[in-house]
Amino acid sequence: MATLTPTLTLNSTDAFSDTVNFSITDTLTTKAPSQSLSTIVATTTGNENIIVAANDNKQTWVFIRHTGKAADGTTDTTNHCDIEITGDVAAGTLKPGEFCFFPFCGNGASKGVQLQAVSASVTMEYAYWSDNTAQ
Repeated sequence: MATLTPTLTLNSTDAFSDTVNFSITDTLTTKAPSQSLSTIVATTTGNENIIVAANDNKQTWVFIRHTGKAADGTTDTTNHCDIEITGDVAAGTLKPGEFCFFPFCGNGASKGVQLQAVSASVTMEYAYWSDNTAQ
């Protein structure tokens, strides 16, 4: 078993009339399967870009970051990339430079996570960690 310590900090003086300033930290116990920080060129066909396979309904924490680069990994891009549940169900969109970290379960082993570029291929980073415990 390994541990992962994610921290989320949000800070703003102008998003609301009150200042937003908080930080939350958790400790996650992880087991296989996991994937260290990797890159993928996300195409406009989601099922070509599966980053978390259907996972037997296990808890999995997923990190995804849009590098802001096109398929060649060096040219800047403004193209967005959708985060999808396998089967082309969009769950969110990342613009260049944006990232997310979220919990995911495989919905009875039938679903995973895939990426789908909106208009042209983009370079994305991702990693995931699982606790190997059925939900």
